[in-house]
Amino acid sequence: MKKICLLLSVLTSSISYSQNVSDDSIHLTIGVNVDPQNELNQKIITTLKLFLQTKDSSYTENKYWAKSDFEKYITPYSDLQSIEDGMLGKHAYQPTLMEIIETNNPNRKIVKVAFIEHIDKTRSNLLRAIYNMVATEENGQIVFSEYMDYITRNWKEFKDKSILYKISPCKTINYDEVQKQRIGVNSLCKFLNTNPIPITFYSCTSPKELFELLGFDYHLNLYNDTSGGWSRDKNIVISANKSEYYMHEVTHIYLKNIFPSINAFFNEGFATYTGGSGKYDYEWQREKLKKFFENNPNFKSEEHIEDPYERLYFEHETPIPYMLGALICERTLRLYGKEKLFDLFRSKKDVFDILKTVNLTKENIDVELRKEINLPPLLFSSADLR
Repeated sequence: MKKICLLLSVLTSSISYSQNVSDDSIHLTIGVNVDPQNELNQKIITTLKLFLQTKDSSYTENKYWAKSDFEKYITPYSDLQSIEDGMLGKHAYQPTLMEIIETNNPNRKIVKVAFIEHIDKTRSNLLRAIYNMVATEENGQIVFSEYMDYITRNWKEFKDKSILYKISPCKTINYDEVQKQRIGVNSLCKFLNTNPIPITFYSCTSPKELFELLGFDYHLNLYNDTSGGWSRDKNIVISANKSEYYMHEVTHIYLKNIFPSINAFFNEGFATYTGGSGKYDYEWQREKLKKFFENNPNFKSEEHIEDPYERLYFEHETPIPYMLGALICERTLRLYGKEKLFDLFRSKKDVFDILKTVNLTKENIDVELRKEINLPPLLFSSADLR
């Protein structure tokens, strides 16, 4: 907390003693640590302003961002989507260029940008994020690029079958987990009748390190969770679990490639069915869901189906919407087989329209799921499912 307070203090000082570049929406403040008379800095400031003005018009192309990044990441700066928007409206959070930091390459700098909301009523400032990007001068022009490549340039690499692991320097690789994931991938490929997909797997020690990997020194959501991870475009998995095993996110990669229009509810449900959620596998989470149902006889499952990202947890570890989706996948396999499950994944209809095809409606879904949870679990690891 002290570190965050110090950052806010520094940012407030930067706002008070700075020059502004403004237009109708973006007001880029230049911090006192940036020399605006430096020629390269001037180019970076001008290009940064142009990038911030245009970034939300497309996440797959931008003349101020390196073309190679779009080939490698598809949407390299999508984490900045509408980052200026807040409760007080569009562009509530305005950018401040805090620093331009030297690297070993004189033509390459680290650009550190904060997004801050000034609240007139309380005369205070609210920090939303501090984001790093790389600025490189090429043929007299500035182009920005992802911070991820720069910060992981010295990370250890290990290739196992279809997965390239990139390991944080703060940990050592766990080969038992690598083997466990290899077995999981083999089972998933057999079930989906597909060849292995090449995946780059970044293994971090914490959510904090994960956010740093994405370019954030600070983010409002940085301290919300103690574990987790993401799958991203171009078959990238980022784990914050101190682990080389994360079948939940690996499953997302396969689903996105094979069923590109899959509804988010089934996407999260099947990933939970195959790989669990957080630090725990599906069988463990299933027991927790059973306990949740027993403790909450008036809970209405039908009210928690359409938003899989609702932050509804049981005992801080069991995401209820994810588990409802996983249990529906299990029930579908038990009663109808995997081809029917694949039909659910292919459908572009609304969730409850899809569920009708497996005889689930808003009126009966709670009863059916409570019936399913009391049956012996049909686990994905079962040989019968392959």
